[in-house]
Amino acid sequence: MSLSRGEVNPLSVLGIRKLSFIPEHFSRITVNKVIDVKLLDHWINYNLNSRYSVKKTLSLDHNKKMVEMVEVGIEDPKEILMLTLGCPLLHDNN
Repeated sequence: MSLSRGEVNPLSVLGIRKLSFIPEHFSRITVNKVIDVKLLDHWINYNLNSRYSVKKTLSLDHNKKMVEMVEVGIEDPKEILMLTLGCPLLHDNN
């Protein structure tokens, strides 16, 4: 269970929940706006349960310029939906 429900995740206690790479079987999302990676990591750690990875990557935009993006990989595909819908860091709050 997640910390938001008052239970500690055993993978977090063992230090094996956050990975330094994104395995092939993880569901992925690429965020093309500038966000604070530490806040995103905290939101995932507090609200989601499965293993995850957050990486900065480079990609080409529509003008063929190199831009820095954040790629998030989560093991459970249901939780990638929770991340895209529920994380306020991914949405414009104008």
